[in-house]
Amino acid sequence: MRLAPTPHQIEVLEAYILAGSQKAAANALGVALPTVKNTLSDLYAKLGVTSEMGAALVLGWVHVPSGPTACGWVGYCSRPAGHRGHHGGFRSRP
Repeated sequence: MRLAPTPHQIEVLEAYILAGSQKAAANALGVALPTVKNTLSDLYAKLGVTSEMGAALVLGWVHVPSGPTACGWVGYCSRPAGHRGHHGGFRSRP
C-alpha cells in the first residue's frame, strides 16, 4: 500500500511540472531549492517512482495510450487530441 502524498508534496510537484525546472519551481513557491529537491525526493520514494513523469502516472494525471494518439505518436502524451509537433510528457522526454 502506497502512502498518500501530502498537499505540500502535490503543490511542489505541480510547481515543478509547470515551471520546468526545480530552480524555477523554488522561485515560484518562494522556497529554497533544497526544499524542492527534498520534497520531490520524498514524494518519489513514497510513490515508488524516480521522476515527475512516474509520479504523474501513479497519481493518474497522465496515461500511456495503448495505440497511436491523435498526434500519431505512441507513448506518454499529455496534450489533447488534435495537436502536432509534440512528442512526450510534460517536457520533451518520453
